Amino acid sequence: MSLNAETRSRCIKAYEEARRLWTARKTAEAKALLQDFWKASGMRTLRQEVLMAYILRSEKRYVSEIESLHHTLEKFAETNDRDVLATAWSLLGEALRNLGEGELAVQAFLQSANIDPDVKGRLVECSNAIFAANAVENMTAGKMQALYAEYQRLLEGLPVVSFPLPDWEHKCLRVGYLSADMRDHPVAQFIRPLLMEYSQGDFDVYVYSLGRKKDEVTEELRSGGAFWRDVKEREWEQIARLVRADEIDILVDLSGHTAGNALPVFHWRPAAVQISGIGYFNSTGMKETTGFLSDVHCAEEASSPYFTEPLLRLPHSHFCYRPFGEFPAIVPPPCRERGYVTFGCFNNFSKVNNKILLLWKRVLQEVPKARLLLKHSLLGTEEGREYTKKRMERLGMPLERIEMRGFSENYLHEYGDVDIALDTSPYPGGLTTCEALFMGVPVVTLAGDRHGARFGCSFLGNLDLEELAARDEASYVSIASQLAGDMELLGSLRQELRGRMLRSPLMDSKLYVRDVEELYRKLHREARGLQSYE
Repeated sequence: MSLNAETRSRCIKAYEEARRLWTARKTAEAKALLQDFWKASGMRTLRQEVLMAYILRSEKRYVSEIESLHHTLEKFAETNDRDVLATAWSLLGEALRNLGEGELAVQAFLQSANIDPDVKGRLVECSNAIFAANAVENMTAGKMQALYAEYQRLLEGLPVVSFPLPDWEHKCLRVGYLSADMRDHPVAQFIRPLLMEYSQGDFDVYVYSLGRKKDEVTEELRSGGAFWRDVKEREWEQIARLVRADEIDILVDLSGHTAGNALPVFHWRPAAVQISGIGYFNSTGMKETTGFLSDVHCAEEASSPYFTEPLLRLPHSHFCYRPFGEFPAIVPPPCRERGYVTFGCFNNFSKVNNKILLLWKRVLQEVPKARLLLKHSLLGTEEGREYTKKRMERLGMPLERIEMRGFSENYLHEYGDVDIALDTSPYPGGLTTCEALFMGVPVVTLAGDRHGARFGCSFLGNLDLEELAARDEASYVSIASQLAGDMELLGSLRQELRGRMLRSPLMDSKLYVRDVEELYRKLHREARGLQSYE
């Protein structure tokens, strides 16, 4: 239905005022304005409904957001505003992913990519689909390769002329880091040594920061001596040209397919060596990527059917955990006072698929008195809890033995309520696993069949605790139940884990930097022997 000029003007005015309120974080006022306008006028535009989805997302009301978006997508399916419709599909994908509905999220993101009129928008949505696919329990290597092929196909649609192989030579090897997470973010806690402790007589470090937020962590990372480039406002080609102008020898992407990434910069081949890792756990899917940073625990071989690039296997850990903040004192395991064991998981709930819920159900069946504590911001909302409860009810889980908690600033203290942490699969914990271990809480993980699914194996392997890494689901249940039955061991681990971590390769920044720099030198030597790109 077409709108006359006066009605269209009123709709635009209502949208712009609501958007202004939402941008100013006056969420309730923005929502009320739209609802009042709809009721008074009987008119609802696509942009207004998409804005309402953003508002519901701000409130973490993902169930309501999904219901609203389904209505919007049905009502406006034939609209000519394909870019706005693509945004609606993208919002649906994100909301589904937040609820742990990974497979549906992948489909929504691909639908967004299919209808977005802009090739850059299609690339972003395909990247979102690849990211969401990592939490899907039945995502085979073949399915992942199909997603990578689509991403590469979209890349070919960019008007790109690759740079020729460089012929410069510097006294110091120039390494560039490309990331959207140079701030108080999990990634920053794993890249700190690379920016603060690198060999300044042998290396020059450049940072290409895509992030819009800056904080104290940003300032500390900037103090390490790297040449800092804020590139958040630049197009991919402009970033590639800046990297080339800086004569970077090795360009390291730290974001992969996570939010705000600039992976397409690799498509211009601004550096002879282009690798990815640390901030992401799976392949870039790009033929322009020289290799993916891994280690001997995460990758048993140098190739994987889940990757398009070689796996660069460091001898210890492929990242180094160096947290910025202070940690609370360790308290005794709660089972001593309670008389029963509490399992826990603080991982992002998008990683909690039905397969892992059923596995936790088996653990609780094996340990009849045990409880399960789940903590995530999703569980801090009424509808988030209700949705999760219904999910668990359908799977036959004992809700009376499961506690749900939302986000809190002092969440590290809440590890005092957990005896054993249960990891997710195939998308395991990263920072959450390190934090649990540093708080003295042993983590039971499931060894997966690819680099990203074996993060827990790497953490535990570097702590000489391989026995907590299960080879299959039956072993996962067995390890968790046996550990629950040994309160003396739980007490010992509580006291030993933090010291064990501090002495391990996982937190040995000097060893880590040496390993990484040796790899950089090797890759650079190999690149200098190349005559041309394939």
